[in-house]
Amino acid sequence: MSLTNTKQAVLFGGTGFVGRNLTKSLTSNGWSVNVVTRRPHRHRDLLVMPTLKLKQIEEFTPESVAPLMEEGDTVVNLIGILNESKRNSFERIHTQMPKSIAEACIEKQVRRFVHVSSLGAHTDAPSAYLRSKGKAEEEIHKAVSQGLDAIVLRPSVIFGRHDSFTNQFANFLKMAFGFFLVVSPESKLQPVYVRDVVHCIVHAMNDRETARNSCDLAGPDVYTMKELILIIDRMIGRRHKMIPLSASLSRLLATFLQFAPGKPLTPDNLLSLQVENTIDQEFPDPYGIQPNRFEDVAENWLNPQLDPFDIYRAKAGR
Repeated sequence: MSLTNTKQAVLFGGTGFVGRNLTKSLTSNGWSVNVVTRRPHRHRDLLVMPTLKLKQIEEFTPESVAPLMEEGDTVVNLIGILNESKRNSFERIHTQMPKSIAEACIEKQVRRFVHVSSLGAHTDAPSAYLRSKGKAEEEIHKAVSQGLDAIVLRPSVIFGRHDSFTNQFANFLKMAFGFFLVVSPESKLQPVYVRDVVHCIVHAMNDRETARNSCDLAGPDVYTMKELILIIDRMIGRRHKMIPLSASLSRLLATFLQFAPGKPLTPDNLLSLQVENTIDQEFPDPYGIQPNRFEDVAENWLNPQLDPFDIYRAKAGR
């Protein structure tokens, strides 16, 4: 992939799972990267990348965000939360912050703004999570009408080493004895590999043909929730009996688990699962890559010690 002459990037949410993969890709390809964070001291490990700097910010307003970028910068927003807290609401994190960043981008006349949303985001979605993401997309489109060069990427569930998706299920399965309760077992997902998402972000940062557009990103395979958990279970070397829960029992379990440490499942998460996390078309042009299959790469971190012949036997169902 050819890079443009402008190689100065500003990343919001660059300390997260996708952000860390993106910073590694950008710095290895000659970009200078400024990662904006409220707590730089917690992310000093990123400074091993020689062209990366940590920029501190206290509050997200157009006035505080604008000084962090310069004309000609490429700005990427990856900020997101899965669950709300007293300090961080979906409205604040997913809607107000992207709006402030977009307004600052207009003021500073940045080269491009790449906003990473979520597949299924819509102002009429059943969950507060997806509605807040949908509102943010509306704000980005308003900014485009004011002259901002922006693109919205809408990935499905993202998986990869150190993700909070496959690893969380793997940990739950390792603690389970004999059986495992599957919430929303028939919900459809089309998970996408983090490196493929990063490829698309970098492409969007460089290719002006993707300007003022939006793209849905997903992997090559569609799974039900039950099917995905069964695959993860086999990858970690277990054989649990899966017990699918009805909609009412799933809601009941989510009601209790929202108060557990880390909020492993909330009623709003369950509402998000009502929206099919899938796309109809192939991986979108102009990205032109063959996305990685979940079953081809997930074993690399879920069970790195598994013998290759055990992998083949597991895939064959033996």
